[in-house]
Amino acid sequence: MGVEDLMVADGPAHAGASTPGKDDARSSITRTTITPAPGSEAPAEAATAEAKRSWLDRLRPATHGELAAAQEPYGAASILRFTMATMLAILCLLTVGGAILMLLLWQQERASGVLTSQLDRTWDLFDMLRQIERWLALATIPVAVAWIAVATVNVRRGTGQRRSPIVAALSLPFGLLGIWIVGSEIVAEADDALGEGAGFVLQAIFIAVPLIMLERVTSAAEAKHRPLRVAAMISVCFLAQLQFLGGLSTIDQTSGSDEWGRLGAYMVIGGLLQVLGALAVNEAARSIEDGTQHRYTLRNRFGESLLAEAER
Repeated sequence: MGVEDLMVADGPAHAGASTPGKDDARSSITRTTITPAPGSEAPAEAATAEAKRSWLDRLRPATHGELAAAQEPYGAASILRFTMATMLAILCLLTVGGAILMLLLWQQERASGVLTSQLDRTWDLFDMLRQIERWLALATIPVAVAWIAVATVNVRRGTGQRRSPIVAALSLPFGLLGIWIVGSEIVAEADDALGEGAGFVLQAIFIAVPLIMLERVTSAAEAKHRPLRVAAMISVCFLAQLQFLGGLSTIDQTSGSDEWGRLGAYMVIGGLLQVLGALAVNEAARSIEDGTQHRYTLRNRFGESLLAEAER
């Protein structure tokens, strides 16, 4: 046996060959498998499981304590919120325009008097503003109802908590209908302050109906409650101002010239209340949307069961 044969048999191993020490080290290494958080599924598996569910399983009511899988909220809520805020802003401008018109009429009467033709044109313009306000207010209601429905659906998708979008959405027209009926049948027909006060209390109760429903949605999204409550308080104040002081849609054209200044000042107050209310409504809606998105991000990142255990 030559020297080269001895070097091959007994010498150091060439590159890539294994030694007994390396074999022992490799045998001690264990494989590590990364698994999702407890109770959560991989996105592809969750989508596949959702697609395989039948429509009967999707309509099945959830049991107590059951959380649905987190799903991304719809972006239509922000579009509806922007539309609603724009319409409320236009309503504020209409009220302010009516107030300016009334104050100018009062100032003209004090300075040199108002001709009959000028008064007729002024009241025609006032009627046009009033009609625009009424139709725009009616058009704002379905937009607000649609936002409530979409926002509630987003809360269900983003948080997994069961909130009925139908009940939440119908609470607003139900409350407005109750306010209108009480105002026309009780407040308008009352002969004394006691009857008017009782009717106004009933109207405040109807305002609380959509407030309670939206409070549940806000709690599910873990959003701020203060903007929603401020919006409800401003709604009560604006309703009192509209019924007992006067507004663009309630001012009577037969009022004397000595009341024009007072009515103009009341409309300025109503315009300020509308501005504050529009800001509060927009902030409450944005808070619910942000809270829903935040909850969806947390549940999608950390898993359902982990967050459910942390909330206990």
